[in-house]
Amino acid sequence: MRTFRGTLDSLREQIPPGPHAMTIGNFDGIHAGHQFLLNRLMKMARERKVPSLLLTFDPHPLFFLSPESPFRMIMSPEQKEKILSELGLDILAVLTFDKTIQRLSPEEFALSVLWDLFHPVSLIVGEGFRFGHGRTGSTDDLSRILSPLGVSVSSVPPYADQGGRVSSSRIRKAVDHGEIAEANRLLTRPLEVSGPVAEGEKRGRQLGFPTLNLIPPDHRLLPPPGVYATRTQICGRYHDGATYIGTKPTFGTHRPVVETHLFDFDKTCYGEWHTVLFYNQIRGERSFPSVEALKLQIAADVAEARKVLHDQPFTGSPRPL
Repeated sequence: MRTFRGTLDSLREQIPPGPHAMTIGNFDGIHAGHQFLLNRLMKMARERKVPSLLLTFDPHPLFFLSPESPFRMIMSPEQKEKILSELGLDILAVLTFDKTIQRLSPEEFALSVLWDLFHPVSLIVGEGFRFGHGRTGSTDDLSRILSPLGVSVSSVPPYADQGGRVSSSRIRKAVDHGEIAEANRLLTRPLEVSGPVAEGEKRGRQLGFPTLNLIPPDHRLLPPPGVYATRTQICGRYHDGATYIGTKPTFGTHRPVVETHLFDFDKTCYGEWHTVLFYNQIRGERSFPSVEALKLQIAADVAEARKVLHDQPFTGSPRPL
């Protein structure tokens, strides 16, 4: 997969000349619904013998329009790029969302961005797709503007399961309720968070359970405070473990932390990039009357995490629909 990033003018110099089969959207999470649409896109691309292309935006338009928004991203840009490549997309175009893009009317966006930049022969979007200034453009507008230029415009209905429409907001709700297995089912892979190993207060080591500490990125979706059965990728290998998210109420601290104890692993690895994959919540956060009581609970948490992960197949990549 080839990735191109930049402003509208910058992308004009980078994007290979069309034609393309393309889609548009933020695709946060690249969940089962997104994958359903991408499968349609890549089938169209094969039939037309052209590259498949996704146009997405950075920053997310919500962050540009409402910088103080509490909105939380399910995945990092790096994870999005990795998953899209694994799914078989040919081209990822990441357009900088700025005032120039925000002010474009639906007709201006369709012509000066979609047509001039990509020359699509096919354009497929989700049902209910909106675009242009004030989100005033619809799929009908895309067809009205682009069909005379020879572009085949189509939409796909929402992908649904027994619980209803699969969406990023449904996944956020599941994560907020600690329903990690359900969120993972909708994502078709484990929820994850990545970052360098940060130096902590070394309390875990003093308790007999050393941890790798991660400072969560801003605006990132995380499970609620508690303990989770996790797998962590570090130094090219995966290790089972238990991860604590919270503010350490027993020690009276208030700074949120993500601390992972890896089983049968005792390296510090400061500065090493690591990725924590969440599988199930073991318990919620609570305070303990003593350090000894906390140590006993951590031992029980580790034993429970081992049991959970023993029967959990590794599925770091998307599961085929």
